[in-house]
Amino acid sequence: MSQFVADFESYMPDEFDGKPYGPVGLLANADEAGIDVSVVFQGGVPADPRPGNAEVLDGAEGQSRILPGCLVNPTMGPDALEDLENCVRRGARTVKLMAAGHRYRLDSSAVDPVMDLARSLGITATIHSGSHLSGCAPEYIAHIARNHPEVTIIMDHMGYREWVRSAVQAAQENANIYLGTTLIAAAEPFTISAIVASGELGADRIVFGSNAPAGIASHGVNGIRMAGFSPEDEALVLGENLRAIYDM
Repeated sequence: MSQFVADFESYMPDEFDGKPYGPVGLLANADEAGIDVSVVFQGGVPADPRPGNAEVLDGAEGQSRILPGCLVNPTMGPDALEDLENCVRRGARTVKLMAAGHRYRLDSSAVDPVMDLARSLGITATIHSGSHLSGCAPEYIAHIARNHPEVTIIMDHMGYREWVRSAVQAAQENANIYLGTTLIAAAEPFTISAIVASGELGADRIVFGSNAPAGIASHGVNGIRMAGFSPEDEALVLGENLRAIYDM
């Protein structure tokens, strides 16, 4: 049986690198990298994500290999919550928070209603991590995790690059946080395997993500395969953890 590979975060812009992309490009990219299932978000971070969310859901319709996600701007208040409910009704499996693009702090009160709704809807939260100045430091994600322990959180980029240690600590302290390998899997995968080898965090708490098409998906997959994981841990990171999270 071939290894199951799942991508927790990729994107589906209409065009990429001056060429049409959409569902056809996304699936072709996944095929090239050997990815079986992709969790997919709209390209870009518009102030009002609702039209882009609708396009993703349209493109994912009838595509068993595409699990659509819903980008939400919490500063939109009730409109954001209404769109999230509509997206989940149409098949969205996760809510995406991108504080760096929407200019809020993840530990602000505006995020709580979104997370409360995610819990009620039974979906995960995919959360971009980065610097304190961009509003999405791992410490802020830890704050969300403590306040919303019933919501599974995937921390995009696992704090890469300057904040990996903070990301690991956040996951150690909060069992509902999984670290996502977007970008770091392709660029510095041994950073990931070293975390597991040291015993700081188990491979069962790390999930593969490509950040495609801007991230080269095949490089990410190959990075994990070359990083020195045991076969069992490699299988967990590349797909089995995400299979369990999304009950695939």
